[in-house]
Amino acid sequence: MVQLAVLAGDFLLSRACVALASLKNTEVVSLLATVVEHLVTGETMQMTTTSEQRCSMEYYLQKTYYKTASLISNSCKSIALLAGQTAEVSMLAYEYGKNLGLAYQLIDDVLDFIGTSASLGKGSLSDIRHSIF
Repeated sequence: MVQLAVLAGDFLLSRACVALASLKNTEVVSLLATVVEHLVTGETMQMTTTSEQRCSMEYYLQKTYYKTASLISNSCKSIALLAGQTAEVSMLAYEYGKNLGLAYQLIDDVLDFIGTSASLGKGSLSDIRHSIF
């Protein structure tokens, strides 16, 4: 079953690469390849976090950027680039996406503490139980 899941993920990633290549914009391709790299880095950070790192706000924000905010920030920047916006507007779009991604994840993490199973769609504190934070 795990092998099938890995193959399905590989298939989806290859389809995304084909779609990106059709854009014929190497900067956007590079940005979104960076997103994949960041996602893997963030997941690795989460799986190998020490108790000392777990208490570090700087470490938490870096991991959160890699796992969540990188996708949103680089996607926002890519949209601006594809729309022909200036470098300044593209960076503003990136910053907007970064802040949106960090805020989203912060809220999601807080809700794990204060939310109910009904409102979350999962058991409260389930992320803590599974060391996902």
